[in-house]
Amino acid sequence: MKRTFVYEFDEDFRNSVTFQYSLEEDETISTSVEGNAPFLYLNRAAMITLAKILIKMAYGTYDKGFHVHLHKDFNADLPDCLTVLLQGSEPLRA
Repeated sequence: MKRTFVYEFDEDFRNSVTFQYSLEEDETISTSVEGNAPFLYLNRAAMITLAKILIKMAYGTYDKGFHVHLHKDFNADLPDCLTVLLQGSEPLRA
């Protein structure tokens, strides 16, 4: 089965990332460390949201060291569960 995923986005401001939740707002994301290895627990909706954030960071105009703090279930009222940090500074080319 072949599936196609297309994601187009506009950059709002340099070094600022925005993202949208699914229409159902049903993303679940949590993390833990088990046996010295980090684990991400995500449902499918959360995987799509995380993928879009990573795509924006890879293709956008973010400076080295730019990072985003993601909260449990992408809910700003819950604690951070994951920080994603950009090491390189050259954006990919589409």
